[in-house]
Amino acid sequence: MHTKCSIRSFSKISDGLRIAFFGTDSFSVEALSRVIASGKRNPGMISSLDVITRSIKPQGRKREFVDVPIGIYAGNHNISIHRADTNKEIMDITSEIGPNMAIAVSYGKLIPAELLNNLKFGGLNVHPSLLPKYSGSSPIQYTLMNDDKKTGVTVQTLHPSKFDRGAIIAQSEEQNIEETDNYHTLLNKLGIIGSDLLVEVLEKQLYLQSHTNIEHSNYEFSLAPKILPSASQIKWDEHTNRQIKRLNDALGPLHTFKRCNLLRKKKSIEELHKVILEDIGSCNSIYDRKEPGTFHSGTGNDNNQLIVHTKEGAVSVGKIKMQYCSYEDPITFMSNIQKRSGNTDLKFSIN
Repeated sequence: MHTKCSIRSFSKISDGLRIAFFGTDSFSVEALSRVIASGKRNPGMISSLDVITRSIKPQGRKREFVDVPIGIYAGNHNISIHRADTNKEIMDITSEIGPNMAIAVSYGKLIPAELLNNLKFGGLNVHPSLLPKYSGSSPIQYTLMNDDKKTGVTVQTLHPSKFDRGAIIAQSEEQNIEETDNYHTLLNKLGIIGSDLLVEVLEKQLYLQSHTNIEHSNYEFSLAPKILPSASQIKWDEHTNRQIKRLNDALGPLHTFKRCNLLRKKKSIEELHKVILEDIGSCNSIYDRKEPGTFHSGTGNDNNQLIVHTKEGAVSVGKIKMQYCSYEDPITFMSNIQKRSGNTDLKFSIN
């Protein structure tokens, strides 16, 4: 399936790059916009560019059809858009448009080996880590969860059968990770750095040169696999306050559970209710040590915050959503917690 827009060619020069650009999210939009700008600055470098992205699917509780960011961007900028979810669809589209290079940025699917083997200039990928460190789908999240101090971006070739196992063409310098950084700020920063690096590779034709085998990189191999929903659950007796803060930066909002004693049909029922926590930060005050998971209202500099004790220290929470309820500030949450939970236990579950 594909949608044709009014502009596809940058130049009529037949030997320029004919790019099939695979992407989905804002990270890929940044790269696409920089590649387009480079093509306009360098007449003849790019003869055509087509965007290949995923099909529009219903999302959320209302199952509304919302396009991915790169689909919206391409549509707004009159770039040819094609939809592909399977290898067959990819091969059908590329046989029609005839690319000589593939660029994949956050596409989430391996580009078929059959296509890569027939591209004159092969394939390129922008990955937000210093490969082979954090190979996989979630490098930024693992960078934050592991509380790394530095990160970077790699431009690599596309491997025909494995994610992030191509040859390294270029890597950025190490970038500092700030205390205020979270997933979104790092995504934006690395998106700009990676896009500039990709443009450099295209303009200097570094893709024609010999490349560094990934096994000989300056960084050790590690995996950053897909993040499961269970990863956002806080383990109060295992996580320190620092780990919870960085977990929230990577995956927030986080969740925990509160044990409740409820009366239903005149029978007492004990069950766990999910509690979502947002605006998690470090405590600005010192509190007497309490068991992990214990919570209470903040004082002093932590006024209007919920304080929750961890394996080491405590964290502050600014917004809470208990199961079946709307988001509340800590004061409202504390005023209702005993009535809602059916007990006086001011403690989140550690299981």
